[in-house]
Amino acid sequence: MLYNKSHFLGKYALLSTAALLTLTLFDSNPWWTVLLWAIPATMLNLYLTGMTLQSSLSPNLQALVQGAAAALFAYVVSLPLILRTTLGTLIGFALLVSASESLLRRFFPQKTS
Repeated sequence: MLYNKSHFLGKYALLSTAALLTLTLFDSNPWWTVLLWAIPATMLNLYLTGMTLQSSLSPNLQALVQGAAAALFAYVVSLPLILRTTLGTLIGFALLVSASESLLRRFFPQKTS
């Protein structure tokens, strides 16, 4: 599934805002590192959105999967010490991304065709 630039920028704004609020504020990561990290995280999120849109998962479960995937990706990036993360921050980040995805899906429903 192909997305336009505004869809990518919207997802990037969602992930970078959530990451700046959690990974920068609580784990003291530099803001520019978090913003650079958000680019591949957005691509992963869009890939998961395309996969789950075609499956029969409920929208709330899709939002939870996307939040967990973003937190897991942050954890994987933190292994070679690119980012500093803690378990509490990753859980908060996953919940914040899931809640944001759920709210955005409610206000801006996706077209399936």
